[in-house]
Amino acid sequence: MVKIGIVEHTDFSSLAKTNLLSLGAVSYFQSQSESLKEFIGDKDVLLVRLNYFYGEELLSHAKNLKIICSPTTGLNHIDIDYASKRNIKLVSLKGETEFLSQITATSEHTLGLIISLIRNYQKIFRSEAQSDFNRDLVKGYELSSLKVGIIGLGRIGTHLVTYLSALSAEVYFFDNDTDKRNALATRVATLKDLINSSDIIVLSASYSDNNQKMISCDIIDLMYKKYFINTSRGELVDEQYLLNKIEQKHFAGVAIDVYVSEQKVPNNRQRIIDLARKDLNFLYTPHMGGATISSMIRTEVFIVKKLSCLVDQGVSK
Repeated sequence: MVKIGIVEHTDFSSLAKTNLLSLGAVSYFQSQSESLKEFIGDKDVLLVRLNYFYGEELLSHAKNLKIICSPTTGLNHIDIDYASKRNIKLVSLKGETEFLSQITATSEHTLGLIISLIRNYQKIFRSEAQSDFNRDLVKGYELSSLKVGIIGLGRIGTHLVTYLSALSAEVYFFDNDTDKRNALATRVATLKDLINSSDIIVLSASYSDNNQKMISCDIIDLMYKKYFINTSRGELVDEQYLLNKIEQKHFAGVAIDVYVSEQKVPNNRQRIIDLARKDLNFLYTPHMGGATISSMIRTEVFIVKKLSCLVDQGVSK
């Protein structure tokens, strides 16, 4: 019988669980009573989220592992090279364009962060005297008066073009795929052109080894008194330089939902949290862009359906 382990089972879709039970024996990781290394030891299949890094140090204990399922598009929480060496199959949402076009959670979260920055929500929400707060101290901008530049016209970028255009913002985009077009947005030739044309810069590009730190020191320098939002991956940005510039009040505002090495140590998590507590118009959310009740149910059910096809083909045997 196929042994299936769900690592992070809190609020895991009940329908997905039912479907898994038809495939094999399902068990749930209990961090209070066992180690993750012990839990994965005899598993054929793992269903994972984003709380742990699945590299050689951990996966070497999973002697029987044949499939890792992750209901995500990004896979930088998994050592893909090591998984390949072990012939471990990865099942994810990557490339599932038709299905993902209906999942809008991260896109909506990104829009929310944009509005929160330009309307100075952080300052007023954290005020201890909101009833007496002078609204002139938090006057912001309307989206219709601003120009927004989107880096990466994939699923999220395309959603954002639709949302922002509906709110009468002027939208630009940059994408390495020269065939990308959108009737509601203006394409620019270079990343620098995008920065120079925009008041707000949104990073929604996919991560790969080829575009690490694409938001380099030079690009960050161009964002003086502009707004920057990253709901993609922290590894796309020169994070140390970004955090230094936030502290120096280089930007009009910054919001991030991601940071480098989220599942590893050391990382900049504590520094990011500390900066978010200061009066810097800096917002940090804990990689919650795609974490809505409805989106997680749908993606987990979808991933289990993909797994079912593999099990039917005998991949896990």
